[in-house]
Formats: sequence, C-alpha cells, structure tokens
Amino acid sequence: MLPAPHDTYGDCEFIRHDMSIRGLISVGITDRAGHDYYAINADMDEEHIRHSLSEAAVWLRQHVWPQLPLTATGALDRDHPDVKPAAQIRDEIAAYYAARSGARLWAYFGAGDLIRIQGLWDHDWKRMPEAVPRRPRELADLIEDFQITVPAQQTPDHHALNDAHYNRLMHDEVLAALGGAAAVPGSPRQDRAALDELVTNCLARSATPGRGRTPQELITVMPDWLAADIHAYEPELATLHGAALIARRRYEQHLEAWITTVAGQQPHAR
Repeated sequence: MLPAPHDTYGDCEFIRHDMSIRGLISVGITDRAGHDYYAINADMDEEHIRHSLSEAAVWLRQHVWPQLPLTATGALDRDHPDVKPAAQIRDEIAAYYAARSGARLWAYFGAGDLIRIQGLWDHDWKRMPEAVPRRPRELADLIEDFQITVPAQQTPDHHALNDAHYNRLMHDEVLAALGGAAAVPGSPRQDRAALDELVTNCLARSATPGRGRTPQELITVMPDWLAADIHAYEPELATLHGAALIARRRYEQHLEAWITTVAGQQPHAR
C-alpha cells in the first residue's frame, strides 16, 4: 500500500457490454511524477455510442461523449492528436510501462479498467508485455477498510485522464490518513518493534519439524503468516489499522528487509 517509485494510476471509459477492442473508448494513466498518458480509441464502436437507445449508451452520450474531441456534427474528431488506432495505443502503453519496471496500477473499482487495457492484447498474457500490470491495486478497498473520507473530484469526471489524476489524489489521501494514524501519541509500540516480534515468531514456527525454511523462502510465505498472527501478537496494532490483513498490507514492502535482518539474529537461521 505504501507508495512505490513506479506506482501508476489509471482509468478507462468503455462500452460496458463490449469486451472487444471496439468497446474501449479512452484510457488515461499517470504516475507519481505526473507523467501522463491519454488516448481515445479511433476503433471504438461510435455507431453504438451515438445512436443506440440502450440505457448504457444514453449514459455514455450524456457523461462521456461530450468530453471527447468532436466535430461540428457531433462525430468523433479523428484528426485530433489524442484520437489513435487501438494498435498505436497498445504500443504506447507498452512503452509507458516498459520505462517503469515493476509498476503497479492503482484504480477505483479498477478491474473493469485494467481488463480493457489488457484487451489491447486480446486478453492474452503471453502476448502482453511483462511490464504491463496483471492486476489492479484497489483504492476502493483501502478507502472502505480504513473508513477514510476523500475530497470530491474537482475536475469533470468520466474523463479517463481526469479520473486517473483523481485516483492518485485519493491514494495520497489514504497515505496521509494512515501516516497520521500511525503517528498518534500513545500508540502501543513502534511498527518496527511489532514486526520484529512477528518475524521472530514466524521464524520459530519455520524451524518446526518438516517446515524448515530459509530466510529467502520465508520472504515468500511471510505475508500470509503475518495476516494470521498479527491479532494474537499485536492486537493493538490490528485495532489501529482496522484488520489484520490490512495491517499486513501496510508493511508488505518492508518485509524482505525485516525478515533478512531478524533472521540473521536467530540461532536457527540457515
């Protein structure tokens, strides 16, 4: 959950029932440094959006279509530089993520957005570059689990890049709120001490017959063990952060360093 150097924030506008390339309307992505990517799909099903009488198409005409570059007759302006063929969008998104190795994609109810991006490769992960995220990090879960109030969006919504920027703002609000909670005077103990104790406990468990593990192997399994043990060994910490699983997420980026350090202090580490 803590910010990573190549965290990205994304949003797509799309035709709800159409999972093909023609269902993608637009995509917006930004990162923590403010490097933006925005494109409108020239290969979208414009006929459906402009003329279908379905409730979903009417909604798109009211909320999404007016924010796209249009001609005087209300058609998509295919000469606008933001309007690009799907193949070009695919290549540009691949290049965006190639420059951000290990990037995560944060979104709000992001499964629908990411699957549209992955659809640029026909949902074939063997064809899709490794750098393109395979799963979204879900902002809605963090906001709900931690009961955080985020400010209203100040830019027009249902515009893919505006919404991507708002996703980044929401993540910043979550981080600020959690940072403030962790710094409350009188907290049970410092995060580092709590994690040291939990790591020590898990290392002891790993030494039981038939379950010996190296520190490197522990780095892989430790998050699940922490989720199970955090209530028993640090109940105040679990209460502070709402739930054991969420508390574990808060520390996941530091686990490798903690496990390696604490394991080196244990007589059974090998």
